[in-house]
Amino acid sequence: MFEMAMMPEMGMRVSPALLNLAQLLSLPSLALEQLVEQELGENPALEEHESDEHACVQCGSFVIEGICPRCASGNMLNENALVDSSDALDPLLFVAAPRSLAEILLAELSVNLPAEDQPIALALIGNLDDHGFLAETPEYLAELLGVPLERVHFVLARLREFGPPGIATRDAQECLLAQVDALAAQGLVCPYARAIIADHFADLGAGRFRQIMRQLQMDSEELNAARTFIRRHLWPYPVQSTLSDPAPLQRTRYRTADLAIMERDGSFFVEVLTATRRILRLNPLYQDLARRAATLPEDERQHVQEYIARARLFLNNLRQRDNTLQRVGEAILTRQEEFLRHGVRRIAPMTRAEIAAELGVHESTVSRATADKTILLPNGALLAISELFVVARGVQDVLRELILHEERPLSDEVLAGMLGERGYPIARRTVAKYREQLKIPPSNLR
Repeated sequence: MFEMAMMPEMGMRVSPALLNLAQLLSLPSLALEQLVEQELGENPALEEHESDEHACVQCGSFVIEGICPRCASGNMLNENALVDSSDALDPLLFVAAPRSLAEILLAELSVNLPAEDQPIALALIGNLDDHGFLAETPEYLAELLGVPLERVHFVLARLREFGPPGIATRDAQECLLAQVDALAAQGLVCPYARAIIADHFADLGAGRFRQIMRQLQMDSEELNAARTFIRRHLWPYPVQSTLSDPAPLQRTRYRTADLAIMERDGSFFVEVLTATRRILRLNPLYQDLARRAATLPEDERQHVQEYIARARLFLNNLRQRDNTLQRVGEAILTRQEEFLRHGVRRIAPMTRAEIAAELGVHESTVSRATADKTILLPNGALLAISELFVVARGVQDVLRELILHEERPLSDEVLAGMLGERGYPIARRTVAKYREQLKIPPSNLR
């Protein structure tokens, strides 16, 4: 006869909070900004608050009601500030939010446009809808601002250059065409894709595939290849929502920095890039309701406690994400100072496992922290963090220089010998692999 008994057992389980943190850690800044906007819309216990004009004299961070949440120093920049609640010093109640797309675009354009064109940039970005389409025509904006139409078109072209492909277009068809052109500039081309979108967009939406094949004189395999290309690489909106896709395809070339390495007095330091004035915090009304939860009806008490807990978890995970990125960035900085001072050929070999061992975290944590993230270098260049873990970048740079200055096309065998003379002993087939990665054709096609 069987007997049932309860036995204690120790084990490790992945909690929902840990899964949520892993998701936040893997998101690049633009996707994170979309997730923050979604959470602000869904959780009434979470709100956005603007910081004071002054910065903390100790750390330079934002200040709320005279208090710096980062260092909780109690440094009163405003002697008349009234902070009655003890929650004001709780570091989990405040966290800097990621920069919005509009803020990023304005920052990019402010340093790439003359001062007289700044109002035009502000008007264009202010007229972008939630999907990134331009709500008003350039002609209307030119008349509204009292500026020549050519200036509006000039600023619009700069905006489209710095923003995601398709930004500030008027409709989905124009957006898709811009994305096709951006992919073509990267070397990713599909025959007939542009012609289908440009000349047969209505037929494509209506499923009139036979008519498309007849007019473009293509077979079914070519049509299926074009449709697969469109589904896989294009998106009908300039601002893409990646929240529903845990592993979205890289549809665009657009990048914005998640980390920055800056130089001050000859020394480098790392900073996680967030908005200087965007701060998330718990809604004070919900904080007050949470303190009086025992006096509330059952349904109201559950509502308040649920959303307060959700908001606290979200803020805590955002803070842990920033902390992890900061630590990973500092670990990378200690290894790559020579690269920062002397260029790509001085990249030091390193692995994610080494970074993880130094920080005392799992290797998957470092992988999530570096995946699809970009770092702003002291010289103003943007670099994917993953590039710093590729040891071959130095020899690839030398290979590119050799091919750039060749008087006649050199074979891979000759290039391998020249690299060996410069201290990079690699085989001919390795040269061919690096050349293909650099998208450089073989000698007979150069």
